Amino acid sequence: MRLKTFTAKSLPEAMTRVRERLGPDAVILEQQTLESGGVRVVAALEQRGETSGAFTGEGGLDAFNALSAAFDYHGLPIGLTDRLMAAAGSVDADTPQLALAGGLDAVFTFGAPPSGPTAKPLLLIGPPGAGKTATAAKLAALARVRGNPATLITMDLGKAGGMAQVQAFTDALGAELRQARDADSLAHAVGGCADDHLVIIDTLGASPYDADALRETADWIAAAGADGVLVLPAGGDPLESAEVAITYADLGARHLIATRLDATRRLGGLLSAAHAGRLSLMGAGISAAIGGGLRALNPMQMARLVLPAEPDEEDSGPPPGADPGSDSGDNTPDTGVPGGPADAIAGSGGQR
Repeated sequence: MRLKTFTAKSLPEAMTRVRERLGPDAVILEQQTLESGGVRVVAALEQRGETSGAFTGEGGLDAFNALSAAFDYHGLPIGLTDRLMAAAGSVDADTPQLALAGGLDAVFTFGAPPSGPTAKPLLLIGPPGAGKTATAAKLAALARVRGNPATLITMDLGKAGGMAQVQAFTDALGAELRQARDADSLAHAVGGCADDHLVIIDTLGASPYDADALRETADWIAAAGADGVLVLPAGGDPLESAEVAITYADLGARHLIATRLDATRRLGGLLSAAHAGRLSLMGAGISAAIGGGLRALNPMQMARLVLPAEPDEEDSGPPPGADPGSDSGDNTPDTGVPGGPADAIAGSGGQR
């Protein structure tokens, strides 16, 4: 059975959309009047040869509604909502949270922040004030915990007190510090780095609407032969975050590190950015602390953030086909479970 939600200003308009999308054989399972004055309709269409999934059988409609409500809460765009719904609905899972984890695993790419040398340097890019310098220090701290050396190349030389801050970070972490002002000096700095070092490049913030700054950022990525890592606060507007991610992906960003997850409850901006920019989710900043302040994300952890489990679902185990992670952790108070995003990740085996 294929289930889909339709939101419209009136019931006749919603019904028209149902017929247009699902055809004349669709049946209405549920309708709801919204506080905003519109209506929401849940429609279903029986499909031949369909297999079991999260939205079939007893509890299927409840699971569908749980995910739909969660996506509304987080402000996911319609296109991403439809794709996640289709992916989650195809997962044969016992709980909505496990179905969501399987759907996230199918739609997104997850990775861990590196703690040792990488094939290419990591060049951190993003809007001003996104947290690039702190993220660079957190990456160096991860390398130190694993016993690996790191080199931090800073290009953010004009900020008041910025150089002293970076110097304090590298001194405390035992990392090597280099400076670069332009593409040529950056290429020279990268060329002088040891092969066994994790090389992290902290750049100037570039507005996604400043064409000159974006061209300069693209030059830096090319000169360094680097992988771009977009550093972006997690709580932004979903559509704005998606546009920003596309802009930086066009420059060469391949990964996304979300910052300020400890100060964020709605994650539509984070998910929209990763989806629109086709960026792998490399990690999340969960506190201002340099040591332990950057954690990996996996599908199960993200599912806990988007859709907190009911108490009897807490130990349901990993979703089929997804990174199992760990099965502990709490979620956001806004959705009825104590704690927040930082607690959910910190309590579920994320990397320090």
